[in-house]
Amino acid sequence: MRIGYARPSLLEPDMASQIKALNAASAEKIFAEKLLSEDADRPAFEEALGSLGAGDMLIVASLDRLARTTTELFYITEEIIKRGAALVSLKEALDTSTDDGEAGRVFLRTLGAITEFERAILKEWQRESIEAAKARRGHESKSGRRRR
Repeated sequence: MRIGYARPSLLEPDMASQIKALNAASAEKIFAEKLLSEDADRPAFEEALGSLGAGDMLIVASLDRLARTTTELFYITEEIIKRGAALVSLKEALDTSTDDGEAGRVFLRTLGAITEFERAILKEWQRESIEAAKARRGHESKSGRRRR
């Protein structure tokens, strides 16, 4: 089964072009979020993911409509492939069902490398921020005022 998923964005809250693209890609059923939300709660996505089985295909207009971060995209893609399904992103021309799944594995490996890189950058940034805060505290008096 070809399952479509749409999620509103600030630029396109009505999702009309996403749904049009999903229909053009022959989506048999489309799950669409009702509200624009920054919460992790996405009931339509959970329903779409739960309906995927072996041989099915999840179609999205763009990867940014599927996930908010690279890490989230990695885990979602991994879950889709574990279910024996495929992921198709129309904007990025990505189809993990091609080449007997090899494209999906290559995509996952690449995404995994990007995710590791992203985590390393965040850890480094966090470490630098902590060190800078410690250094700033060292220049303050007990009253909280900076020394001159």
